[in-house]
Amino acid sequence: MSVDLLVIGLRRNAISPPRGALTFADERVVIASAASELSVLAREGARLLVAHGNGPQVGRLLLASAFGDPGSLDVHVAQTQGELGDLLTEALEARLGIPCAALVTRVVVAEDDPAFATPTKPIGGVFSAAPADVTSVRTPDGSGFRRVVASPRPVSLLEEAAIAELLTHHHVVAGGGGGIPLARRAGGRAPAAAVVDKDWVASLLARRLDARRLVFVTDVDNAFEGFGGAQQRALSRLACGEARVRLARGEFAPGSMGPKVEAAVEFTEATGRPCVIAPLGGVERALRGAGGTTIIAG
Repeated sequence: MSVDLLVIGLRRNAISPPRGALTFADERVVIASAASELSVLAREGARLLVAHGNGPQVGRLLLASAFGDPGSLDVHVAQTQGELGDLLTEALEARLGIPCAALVTRVVVAEDDPAFATPTKPIGGVFSAAPADVTSVRTPDGSGFRRVVASPRPVSLLEEAAIAELLTHHHVVAGGGGGIPLARRAGGRAPAAAVVDKDWVASLLARRLDARRLVFVTDVDNAFEGFGGAQQRALSRLACGEARVRLARGEFAPGSMGPKVEAAVEFTEATGRPCVIAPLGGVERALRGAGGTTIIAG
């Protein structure tokens, strides 16, 4: 692409933390904070493509629906894409004074992806005890439990060409919640009971659209060695080779920092460009190399 593109993967917890009430008023406040920081990057000349998480919102809708039917996941992803896309574009336009666009996007996944057999993606709020009749895992700090669902890898994004066209004139919010999951099968596609990780979608779009930089905005300062333990250590720079070794050891949590690091490695290995993992409020510093975790080639 001809524009100076910056792809932002905005973690669900950075715009709507899983603990506490998920009110729309709270969402507006947190999203306004995220938009303030992103608008600074835009004013410096970058065109923004924002992919955002939606785990807390999808979990909220599942709890509100009859029996929490996981077969409704594709519809809930679409609903929350619209919700968060609206809030993000409104907040960005209020600060930038130029048009932004939000898309409800569809992502194709493989029907035989092994992720369907092993759910890893946390959604919804934190429970003090493991909920009955629901697949759940402990939070990384061990203080509670979250529901997990299947999170297959994206094969393609059906709206990729539309996103590329919009980016010639707009900042774009797309790939929300990883996109509405559609399983590829003989004879066509079908809705999938899954939530695709937006980190994979952000990395896929960053590579396909030739982004200058990929940035993952999260709710922790860095990727950590031994996260949550007494001896945890912040990782400020991580070469792709070392990152892959640590991923193979299981040092980064599945459905959380794990896909973020792996998606960063895929972008950097494919483009030779660094990827930054940074907290909300620390993105500018991280892009200058003064904070966060930078994934580098090597």
